[in-house]
Amino acid sequence: MTSNTGEVSSSEGWNWSFFDKVEGLDSKKMENCFSCGICVGDCPAAKNSSYNFRKIICDVALGEEEKVLSSKEIWYCYTCFQCIPKCPWSIGIPYVIYRLRKLAMEEGYGWDLIEILSGVGRNLIEIGLSISPRDYARMDPKKAEMELAKSRLEMGLSERYEVSEKAIEELKIILGETGFREMLDNLEERVKESKESSENY
Repeated sequence: MTSNTGEVSSSEGWNWSFFDKVEGLDSKKMENCFSCGICVGDCPAAKNSSYNFRKIICDVALGEEEKVLSSKEIWYCYTCFQCIPKCPWSIGIPYVIYRLRKLAMEEGYGWDLIEILSGVGRNLIEIGLSISPRDYARMDPKKAEMELAKSRLEMGLSERYEVSEKAIEELKIILGETGFREMLDNLEERVKESKESSENY
């Protein structure tokens, strides 16, 4: 995303259709946002990716709907809420990102990333852990397992961390009773439908 914040320093030249669709945005606060940048300077996602809230919101103001909704950048936000106390304009940045992601999904974008996240939930149900070596080293999971075992042994831990069968069964009950399992099943079905019906992303 390469918007020049100078293009949108005043709301006079904005395209309001997309801006209004995002909802909850205050035009005066946004004008202040474009000349600020405190959130970007202290954002862990910005330090580790091309995520830049100011550039995203500039594109929103310019009406670049397709560009924003089809971008990977709106998915790079960690939603860690570190920006909330930093923002002098109380914009509620993570909530803006949530709304953009929702709009993106309605247009068929982002489902490949949702599929990865749903895998984290499925791991939780099946093995009691959200991440396994095969997730962060899909090309060579055996090597990943060996490196993880070595690191654990060096720290004085057991070679593998395994959740007991009893704990997994209890976890399954909790995840079932709270509706997590049903939500995950529905999400995976939506991912499947999206893959079958859309090639937008």
